[in-house]
Amino acid sequence: MSRTRRTLAVVTVAGALLAGTVLAGCSAGSSSNTGMSAVAPNSAGGSSGGDSAKAPQVNGAQPGSQSGAQSTALPAADGRQIVRTATISLKAKKTVTEAVTGIRQAATAAGGYSSDENSSDDHGSLTLKVPADKLESVLDQLRSFGDITSRVEHTQDVTDEMVDVTSRLATQRASVDRVRALMDKASSLSDITALESELTKREADLESLEQRHDSLAAQVAMSTVTVEVSRTDTPAPPPEDQASFLSALAGGWHALIATLNGIGVGLGALLPFVLVIGIPAAVVYLVIRRRKARPQAAP
Repeated sequence: MSRTRRTLAVVTVAGALLAGTVLAGCSAGSSSNTGMSAVAPNSAGGSSGGDSAKAPQVNGAQPGSQSGAQSTALPAADGRQIVRTATISLKAKKTVTEAVTGIRQAATAAGGYSSDENSSDDHGSLTLKVPADKLESVLDQLRSFGDITSRVEHTQDVTDEMVDVTSRLATQRASVDRVRALMDKASSLSDITALESELTKREADLESLEQRHDSLAAQVAMSTVTVEVSRTDTPAPPPEDQASFLSALAGGWHALIATLNGIGVGLGALLPFVLVIGIPAAVVYLVIRRRKARPQAAP
């Protein structure tokens, strides 16, 4: 009986130890899983936050409202403000008038217009304003009106100037608003007078910046094309008159007049010498002749 009790006691203690070990392992595993699950959201959140923070830098976008304003103001895909101009010289296939009319209609059909035009039977010139995105198609259409002898295109990047003017424009508008706010609060006449003078100056600067901005925007939106049109054939020389009695008489008369005119010019050139040298020489000659004649007349 004693051995049986001792055996049961040993088995009971061993079972208790085994159960404690299993419970400890399960608690440790659950705690480690809990720790991993707690850490995973933090690491995932940190990585997503880092990616979202780096995304604008990869795209090259600038934070803030200024980037949004700049993207709406720049029509080109690469965000550049380009002013494009072209000069074309061509010889009309038919007449200069027909070529000038066709070129003007091509610009109008593309959404542009002719800002300056001058034409005659032998030569014509046009200054066209066409949308920048339609410039190449308009230049290609000019081939149907004549043979192009010269084509020169020029581009100018005004992005930096546009950004500078836009920034200065926003600053100047805010400055004008501040002066107007001060005028609303001014009470003395001297303050009002000084503020009005300052407001007039700042409004003038603002208007100048607005005009510059509008001019740059118009140059970017509408390209300038100068077209020179000339005739293909050169005019024939005027026919020469056939020789006749009247033409010969007229020619002889003109030759006589030219000869007499030449003689008169020569006499006019000699007259000063005759007056200065010839008259005194004649007087001296007469005096000497009289002196030689007197002794012969004496008895």
